Formats: sequence, structure tokens, C-alpha cells
Amino acid sequence: MKTIIISVITLFITAASLAQKAKQNQQPANADTSKQVVYTCTMHPDFISFAAAKCPVCGNNMSKKEVMKMEVMKIYTCPMDNVLCTKPGKCPICKMDMTELMPKNKSKN
Repeated sequence: MKTIIISVITLFITAASLAQKAKQNQQPANADTSKQVVYTCTMHPDFISFAAAKCPVCGNNMSKKEVMKMEVMKIYTCPMDNVLCTKPGKCPICKMDMTELMPKNKSKN
């Protein structure tokens, strides 16, 4: 009888500890931890591209960089040349003002 009671208690403690470990390892349901690939220039890291391209300032090949999708950054673009940048300013090609790129699900009011 004692061995059955000890076995049941051991089984209960093991199950409880495994449940605690599983609970600690869970990510929040709304957190998007997937990664997205962007390309940046090593000399001009403010300029980015979502496909392999050349830097609009120096012409060097942009290198691949993985970023978390949940990282939030403002992206600015040139309406004429499709240049993307993480800071506002002037387009390096046509010198027009860069405008903020709004996500499709957001709208200006």
C-alpha cells in the first residue's frame, strides 16, 4: 500500500513540475516572433530594401539582415525612385523629400 501511495505522489509531483516548465516556455499568443529578411548597405545602414539591391547612395550591394517582425520602425520612401529609408530626409537620387510609408491596414485621418 505504501508503494502505491509513494508512486502516486511521485507521479503527481512529476506531472506538476512538467506543467510548470511547459507554462514557462509558452510565448504570448499575440507575439509575432517570426523573422523577416531585409537588405541594408554596410556604409549607409539607414537605407533598406526588401529584396537584394544596390545602395542608392554608393552603389554597393546591400547585405542581408534578419529582423524580428515585432520590431516596429518607421519607413520613409521617395515617391519618384522607390528608395526606402529608416530616417526622414531627402532622396539621394532626386533630392525630393522622403514621405512616411503607411502600412496597408493603417490610414491617415
